[in-house]
Amino acid sequence: MNLLRTVLGITAVLILSMLAACGGGGSSSPTSNSPPTLPATSAHNYTTCNNQQVPNWRAGAFVTGYKAAVSALINHYGSNPNVGYLRVGLGRGGETNLPHDWQDTTTPCGQAFAAWGYTAGADASFTWNAYLKTVMDYEGGLNSPKKLMVSLTPVWDTPKGTDIPDFVGSVASQDGLAIGNEGLEASDIANFNASQPCGGNWCALFAQYGGQTAPLELQTFGQSCPSGTGCVNQYSATTGPLPPLLPFAIARGATNLEIYHQDWLIAFNPSDPNNGQYGAAYQSAIQTAADFATMQVLFPPSGPGAPDYAPVQAYLMNNPSVSGAVIAVEWSDFDLGNGRYDFTMIDNTLQPWINAGKKVNLVLHNTSYGSSFCPGSGAGSKGTVASNCAVPGWMWTALAQ
Repeated sequence: MNLLRTVLGITAVLILSMLAACGGGGSSSPTSNSPPTLPATSAHNYTTCNNQQVPNWRAGAFVTGYKAAVSALINHYGSNPNVGYLRVGLGRGGETNLPHDWQDTTTPCGQAFAAWGYTAGADASFTWNAYLKTVMDYEGGLNSPKKLMVSLTPVWDTPKGTDIPDFVGSVASQDGLAIGNEGLEASDIANFNASQPCGGNWCALFAQYGGQTAPLELQTFGQSCPSGTGCVNQYSATTGPLPPLLPFAIARGATNLEIYHQDWLIAFNPSDPNNGQYGAAYQSAIQTAADFATMQVLFPPSGPGAPDYAPVQAYLMNNPSVSGAVIAVEWSDFDLGNGRYDFTMIDNTLQPWINAGKKVNLVLHNTSYGSSFCPGSGAGSKGTVASNCAVPGWMWTALAQ
């Protein structure tokens, strides 16, 4: 996924130009809860940040439409015994973050968010917090038969990197929502050992709320880097090798682990280029963790033309260590507008895992991870804006009014 991670304390800051916050801490720049008065930069309730078109999440049309979509998703899958939890994204991706430039008023992005009155901080007097609480309270009132989950994700330029995660954890516990973090990485171990917060403060929040909400979910920041060097990308380098992360996560209370399918293949696919040197260690770590937590294949390829589709089918679909799969669902995948919903594409994506006797868990995106492109088929193919396929076309029209 496309993410931003700012690690607190003694560790370094990783910034990629196309990222948004995920899993880690935030900066120390002060944020007032009194929104500045600036002229609107657009008559629309959307803008462009880091080459991605993003909505005004707080716009009435957006909130109303998204609440209805969440309710429809629960109504459709609530009675399906093969579906596990639903993680509802409230900001970018399946998380609670804002674009990196949301407070940079030298950019059209920052000017728009200032004109919309966005602030973020420690409590509901800040407008982003109030929006998060509004949607989380709505979820809590739905009495969902499936566990609903929210991400502990920091937001750029909040007074403390832990402000938003701490706030979200508190509201989630009151609303009966599960919590998770999408940034498990090597620095979490170092920070914890140095009495510093883990990214998104998940270590402390798991300890605080572990007896009140379940499952406690962790996802690695990116696919891992077995050697610690020569990694496939900077996300992988930040994540580090997988084997040390899993026992650390279990020891800190995690009960559900979402592992990128590439890491599963290192462990179980003999043809994987990393299997010969690292496969045994990866397999042992995964199998040991499976005794204490449910183990999910994160974002597996969904079609025969996708990379790794064949080995996932061969080595993971019927693997006893695999509890289930985590499937990304774009809002545009099923919401046709005017109260009409079609879940056919999602149902088809889930069915192979269900046929294999695995649970499927859904992550709902109301905004895509980072700048990407709309695929020709599968999840996201119904989106009409290339940089943000999650928002339905009809919603962009509503936001332009």
